[in-house]
Amino acid sequence: MNCSPLRIERVAILSTGSEILQGLYADTNAQWLAAQFSSLGVTTVLTAAAPDHAQELEALLRYAANRADLVVCSGGLGPTADDVNREVFARVYRVPLERDEHAVEMMRARFVRRGRTMPESNLVQALIPRGATVLYNEWGTAPGFFLLPPPTAASPEFSQAPRAALLALPGPPRELKPMFRERALPLLKPYLAHSRYVLTRTLHTFGAPESELGEYVRDLFHRDERLIYTMLAKPHGVDIRITARASTREEAEALVREYETVTRKRIGERLIYGSDDENLPSVLARILTEQHLTLACAESCTGGLVAKLMTDIPGSSTYFREGLVTYSNEAKVARLGVSPSTLERYGAVSEETAREMLEGLLARTNAQVATAITGIAGPTGGSADKPVGLTYIGIATPHRKEVHRAVFAGDREFNRTFAALTALNLLRIALLEDHG
Repeated sequence: MNCSPLRIERVAILSTGSEILQGLYADTNAQWLAAQFSSLGVTTVLTAAAPDHAQELEALLRYAANRADLVVCSGGLGPTADDVNREVFARVYRVPLERDEHAVEMMRARFVRRGRTMPESNLVQALIPRGATVLYNEWGTAPGFFLLPPPTAASPEFSQAPRAALLALPGPPRELKPMFRERALPLLKPYLAHSRYVLTRTLHTFGAPESELGEYVRDLFHRDERLIYTMLAKPHGVDIRITARASTREEAEALVREYETVTRKRIGERLIYGSDDENLPSVLARILTEQHLTLACAESCTGGLVAKLMTDIPGSSTYFREGLVTYSNEAKVARLGVSPSTLERYGAVSEETAREMLEGLLARTNAQVATAITGIAGPTGGSADKPVGLTYIGIATPHRKEVHRAVFAGDREFNRTFAALTALNLLRIALLEDHG
């Protein structure tokens, strides 16, 4: 007789919707849910997507339930004919569906608040597997539910039922996320393995490839079984993720602190620019604010991207003075005072032009910190001497003026973004060195 209580250590995350498999929408739900369970010390052993097809979903559900203690399924709880999840869950777990009247009342009230009458087709959303705990939906119409697996010896009819618990959530992220946090998590916590406390620190780097960074910290990857040390190459940088699993918060914090200290010492602040929720614009904004400096920018190939990145941050008026998009040669001459002879002799994409853009920007804005960017974003416009991706980035601080040359090897969007982020990173490094 299997009467052991449920203990959730492994989770499988299923997302339903043919639109995911057709490539129309990214499966952000699975990514978000995996992060939530990771922070709880629960290992995600599977993420998968199923089409709006009953047989396909049933096969995937049975497979997932054999690998995990909990299966989380998002989507498929709507009122239309392609929302088949309820019937599949009832068949797999061998329980009937029953209408929850409180869920019906909540749905009707939601339609009334919007000045509409609820269609009868919505009633199907209130069908819940018998014995499940209903997760009432204050953010949409479809309720979710949490269903425990039946005891092995409860009845012969349950002999083929899964041994994993089931958590069903609506598909829209604006409904799924608050329902998980406010409704599901309190129900799950008594079943979670509490022997581990999980703490993660993510260090963000810019300016070096994953292979180079890996050489600095080669021995840290598998040094301690209590810690997961990984690197993730992203389009514009590499993240170093340090995750400690320990029996106490203090032990987890000490582990993360130890490995973070070693990592920062070996790689250095020129490459590590921030951690966790920080990004390059927010880090530069903090430095400018702390040093009571203002920033101006003159942009050609980046088309105002630097200005956008720096003003996306609330309170940017404290440090951002102004930005100029001088895309044409005429604009460079008229707005920044670039010499026509410089443009004629060296071209718009040159160290000389970038330097004159920078000087003109400083003279016209009175900002203490500035950057000027000119380059060939592509896909056309390159030559043997000046290939696509060639970019000159001028930076100025109270203590220096420099022009840096770079060649970015991506498409137009990549080259523009990398040029803007490189300018921000060069300013960050210069200001830290000036101040230190």
